[in-house]
Amino acid sequence: MKTAQANLDKAQAANAAAQADPSTLVAAKLSAKTTATLAQAQLRGAKLGALQNTVTAYTSLLEAQENVSLQTVQVQLDTKNVQVAQVKLGIGNATTLDVTNAQNTVASSQQNLADGRAQVNLASARLSTLTGLVAGVRAAGAPTVPKLTSAQAALQGGLPALSSVSAAGNDLALAQLNVKLADNDFTPARTLQDAKTALANAQRSADSAAKTATQSLASAYQAAQNAYELLAVAQSREAAAQKTATQDAARLKSGTISAVELQSSQLALKKAQYSRLQAQDNVLVALAALSVAGGMNLTGIGGAL
Repeated sequence: MKTAQANLDKAQAANAAAQADPSTLVAAKLSAKTTATLAQAQLRGAKLGALQNTVTAYTSLLEAQENVSLQTVQVQLDTKNVQVAQVKLGIGNATTLDVTNAQNTVASSQQNLADGRAQVNLASARLSTLTGLVAGVRAAGAPTVPKLTSAQAALQGGLPALSSVSAAGNDLALAQLNVKLADNDFTPARTLQDAKTALANAQRSADSAAKTATQSLASAYQAAQNAYELLAVAQSREAAAQKTATQDAARLKSGTISAVELQSSQLALKKAQYSRLQAQDNVLVALAALSVAGGMNLTGIGGAL
């Protein structure tokens, strides 16, 4: 971003000088102007790209942290199941194999927990590298996911400001000027023909850039819509798991289920909450990708950029 900002400052200064200098020819003036325009688009793209990378790194860290919490609950339940199996073995209601299987399950859960903690450190290091924050940084919580209020057609109007489309448009403008400058009686016919060939090539490149940008936008927009739909499903499942856990807590008080059964339903709720968090993060990541594709910040983070 700093490099892009420096390039923009340089391009704007050069453009101002070119436009103010009466000895600067029209082609040089156009080149200075389009260079400044492209630098502006590149700065916006750098900001949105940095935002996308940071959002992805932050959500990865957040999910890694929540996975540790989930795995901790899993270990607690599996440990309890070992105790249950040992009690049952003592009264002849379980076999040594049942105890061994329960112990193996605990060992596996403990390994998953250890792996999860390692993933937190790795995700933290990635976020620190991207942002310059101190080592060992932790995610404070899930960001609020905004609604997608911009229609795809509205975002389409901003595509000319993308660096790829802008660059192709600048080349086209220069090619059009070269044809205009060569279309006279004192310029060799071959020069005009070459300029027209270059113009045709530039037109194809501009059309291709616009088409590619449109396709990328459509794909990113659809991905964002899908992410919202999956979030709604995850929220519904979380609500159902919450209702079950609440009911089981009441059933435990009434003596109709055991504490282990309640612990199982609480683990199921924890898993549903984790799935909802992942779905929520996926929406934010999809919005960041859509922001890059549309040239407009839609994440609700960092302002207009």
